[in-house]
Amino acid sequence: MDFYVLKKKNELIAIPADEQHCKQYLDNGYFYIDKVAACDERTAIRHLQSKYQRSMRLPLLIVAIAIPVLVITWWQFTH
Repeated sequence: MDFYVLKKKNELIAIPADEQHCKQYLDNGYFYIDKVAACDERTAIRHLQSKYQRSMRLPLLIVAIAIPVLVITWWQFTH
């Protein structure tokens, strides 16, 4: 089953993927975040959160590798 994940301030909610129902929430100040396939609302929110965490891992890994490489390179050229 598909769910729309919506956000209002710090609150995430998942509602069944029905455009009319979603429009009511959007009119009440919620913002559309993503459409997620899941078996229930809780799982839909968890899927979205894990998707966000996975997308942040690669940039953080690149930075974690780049900093020591830059420091070592700088040290090699200055000494």
